[in-house]
Amino acid sequence: MLARYIPSGLRGTINRQNFFEGWFQKIYSMEHQASVVIIYGYATQNPPDRFGFIQILVPGENPQCYYFPKQEVRMDPTNHIVRMGKNLLSTQEVLIFTELFQINLRMSVTYPIRGLKNSMGYTYYIPNLPCYHAVLNPAHLVSGSIEYQGKSILLSNERGYLEKNWGTSFPQNYLWLHALDPSDSGVSVLFSYASIEWMGKSFDKHVGHIRFRGIEIDLRELRQVEIRCNKKSPSVYVISLISKTVSLVIEVISVKQVMFKGPNYGKLSRDILHHADSKIFVTLTSESHHESFQLIGNFEDIGSLFMP
Repeated sequence: MLARYIPSGLRGTINRQNFFEGWFQKIYSMEHQASVVIIYGYATQNPPDRFGFIQILVPGENPQCYYFPKQEVRMDPTNHIVRMGKNLLSTQEVLIFTELFQINLRMSVTYPIRGLKNSMGYTYYIPNLPCYHAVLNPAHLVSGSIEYQGKSILLSNERGYLEKNWGTSFPQNYLWLHALDPSDSGVSVLFSYASIEWMGKSFDKHVGHIRFRGIEIDLRELRQVEIRCNKKSPSVYVISLISKTVSLVIEVISVKQVMFKGPNYGKLSRDILHHADSKIFVTLTSESHHESFQLIGNFEDIGSLFMP
């Protein structure tokens, strides 16, 4: 049974009460020095005519959100395809056609993480957590075009990242970031830290990784971990992770803030402040490494994890 469980697989449980399933696709455009973000999924407590959703953020614009009735949301678990009306969203292709957007993207050179060694490990077997997380592709290449309001973004083998969440709600208190080095496809950081409510109790959980020069450090596997979150100013955040073997310091300088919608008890009703294309400075220290990276990334800080 354990071997057959695929965290990154399509759930497709559209008839379950108080449930959501959502995907976060990010593409960094070197030409525009900015990210394109496409968030799509479904929320079963939304009204039937707003059951499915697609949120789109392109450089220089505010996010746009489109809703789709339940009868137009269809799933193909075999090929991991989600269809909403005439739009197709999958791990290999994205086709979106709205009154403002025409998006045609293809993903290649994929590095999917299919097994249990995804971001949450054996935590996947804890039933009824409010939110689960999985990385579908940590570093794929994206090509295609995005046309909107008379503008055009042409992408040719640009850096992409794809993850998903499912459950009932995002945690009340969490932080999340994903960052990359636009000039080095081998460097990326994923980090998330949350206070999780479960069965009347609360516990803290962190997941993530840092990749560089063919090395991957799984932050989930570190022992004796202490995490500190400090807000140095309205736009500067510092996250320190100290373990028995590794010290990791992440400084986030917020550049642009936008508002997305997130799930709350199966309904897409929660405002999520998203820091787009932040400057992220990472320092890693261990017995065998002393590394510093200047990255570009996306960041969310929801609730009260950060102390002034």
